[in-house]
Amino acid sequence: MSSRQNILCVGLCCLDIISQVSKFPVEDTDQRCLDQRWQRGGNAANNSTVLGLLGAKPAFFGTIADSHEKRFLLEDFAKFDVNTDYAVVHEGCDCPASCVILSVATGSRTIIHANKNLPEVSVEDFDKIDLAAFKWIHFEGRNVSNVTKMIERIRQYNRSHQDCGCITISVEIEKAKPELESLIPLPDVLFVSKDYAMFKGYSSMAETVKEIQAQAIPGSLVICPWGEDGASASNSVGKLVHSPAFPPLHVVDTLGAGDTFNAATIFSLSNGHTPKESITFGCRIAGLKVGVTGWEPLRKMAKDGTLCPIVENSSERSGVVIKAT
Repeated sequence: MSSRQNILCVGLCCLDIISQVSKFPVEDTDQRCLDQRWQRGGNAANNSTVLGLLGAKPAFFGTIADSHEKRFLLEDFAKFDVNTDYAVVHEGCDCPASCVILSVATGSRTIIHANKNLPEVSVEDFDKIDLAAFKWIHFEGRNVSNVTKMIERIRQYNRSHQDCGCITISVEIEKAKPELESLIPLPDVLFVSKDYAMFKGYSSMAETVKEIQAQAIPGSLVICPWGEDGASASNSVGKLVHSPAFPPLHVVDTLGAGDTFNAATIFSLSNGHTPKESITFGCRIAGLKVGVTGWEPLRKMAKDGTLCPIVENSSERSGVVIKAT
């Protein structure tokens, strides 16, 4: 892979066991599903999938259990052109898994996740990576103590390599967990979910961006997607920009929609687009995702060129707007 053209996604890879049902089941009943499939999941794993579909050169950094599911996961990464050379394989561990119920009636997804014993990646694992290969590193908001140290390693790298371009750091704050707040002052780009915003008592995108911006480092970009209401973003200058959502005619599968938005927005920002252009691109790609089942239809769209008009419309740079520090 060519130097300085790669995006590293750090976080979870798990197995999703997905059951599609006509409507969400009533408790203590028995019913047949319409379809069932295995799918590679985890926020960072999904981010890398979407980046691969869009034509970036993504790599995944996370742990994978040396279990019978490993072959399926690694082959699926390869199918979407994701580099897994940095994945850390642990023997004697069980693969994390999510049981997912997709409701055709509402398009909702309900997730029950289990991770019995697979460790998170450590800063020692991270120290083995040659950071010179990457122009952007994205962290899923988890494993806080190690991620904090990893970000500091990148800052140290940036301070000593300013002549060859700094690595941009982004972090996703998704889960309603108080310990994630300590990650807010660390990245150049921060994705804050609606779930986390509501957990903090914020009632809108504008309020969320304003409150989170006050805690973020000067010059950072705060992005807040809000489902069917679109997404907003602002940097320290204080100008709030917004994109509407672009829903399909029929919502089919919302699993991974947020991961799709984040990855597509990163793709656009990493190619020098403005925050408004980038969140609009993110909303468009997320709208495509929720209109199809899984990732395979998007992979076919990428192969036959159907995705190309959307991606190419995002190809004229408006000037680099994210300055890594």
